Amino acid sequence: MKIFAMMMTLCAILATGAVEARQELTPVPEVPGAFVESHAVPLYTNVVYKDRDEMSPCAQPKIIAVKDPCACEDPCNSCGPKCVYIQICVPTCGCELISCRRNGDRIRYDYGKYAVDVRIKRDHIEVDYQD
Repeated sequence: MKIFAMMMTLCAILATGAVEARQELTPVPEVPGAFVESHAVPLYTNVVYKDRDEMSPCAQPKIIAVKDPCACEDPCNSCGPKCVYIQICVPTCGCELISCRRNGDRIRYDYGKYAVDVRIKRDHIEVDYQD
């Protein structure tokens, strides 16, 4: 218990030092299909969930970054963010196998018995649960 308390104190001192030094943090690049640790990001609202009854019984929420269905296709025109964040529910047990097709428009999170398919449509995102 003493070691745990000492580690917490050390972490607090290091965190305070980083804040006082006002170090600039570099943002994490947004990659379609990437898992996002922070829950403070705004979620994309135009999401259609299909076959929720096929969701894993031990599923937990997970926030991922996917391509923005409303983003411009012109690489010279920066009209907005290229990625948006959505919430999916995935099993807590087992290893995930992520596959991506059609230039990031189709993402599959495969957990063996259960899978989650994310499809980027013209004006919305579709999340389809598979068992």
